[in-house]
Amino acid sequence: MSDIKLEGLCFKYDDSDYILDNLNLEIKEGEFVCFIGPSGCGKSTLLTLIEGLNKPTKGSVLIDGVPVTGPGGDRCVVFQHYSLFSWQTSKKNITFGVKQAKKGISSKEADAIALNYLAKVGLAEYANKYPHQLSGGMQQRVAIARALAMDPDILLMDEPFGAIDAKNRMQLQDLVLELCENEEKKRTVVFITHDVEEALYLADRVIYMEPKRIKEEIPIDFGSGRVRANLFGAPRFLQLRNHLITLFYDNADENMGSEPVYL
Repeated sequence: MSDIKLEGLCFKYDDSDYILDNLNLEIKEGEFVCFIGPSGCGKSTLLTLIEGLNKPTKGSVLIDGVPVTGPGGDRCVVFQHYSLFSWQTSKKNITFGVKQAKKGISSKEADAIALNYLAKVGLAEYANKYPHQLSGGMQQRVAIARALAMDPDILLMDEPFGAIDAKNRMQLQDLVLELCENEEKKRTVVFITHDVEEALYLADRVIYMEPKRIKEEIPIDFGSGRVRANLFGAPRFLQLRNHLITLFYDNADENMGSEPVYL
């Protein structure tokens, strides 16, 4: 089970102004939800609250009705910067995560899981390579493989392709979409991005945030088996893309000259 609820969620640091103010939202089990909005609107802060790295100032984050009080094995994060151990091979980076998530698992079993997920992300032949021997896109594939190998119910992705070139970014988007659709386990995915087309391509629902709050929820009705070449020129895709871009421009106009906000 992996239903997420935000109930009156507020967060601030010490005596600062609220970064998030009275967020109410439900993310259903198995749903792929993208949060999008201008820099500083609180997207990444929200992810830390779902992960349990920060605690709400007011309100709560609930997973299957239970308040989040800290990090848990039911959640795993993929960051923008690959967060691999430089002294460990691709396989060992994954087996480390597997052993942390599955206490008591044998090294043989952990190795088998790692090799299985390296194959799924197209890196079976790079199992014994170190991060410095891999491109940025390949390192992020290893990070995604590690997250999935840990078998979380909830996958939290914080701008995971933000540091990747355009070609590799598209390949990684396709990879995540394929893995989320074809894995036996249907995971709940919370994905942070600034990229409008990325959000529309991946999500079941897009949540547009402005500073402190959710401005709009947009259901995405493209279904599964999405094909980029067909989708990006479709009238409905272009309509939603233009709507989201308009939200960005409206927000920029409203915040000209405003005080700084937080990530």
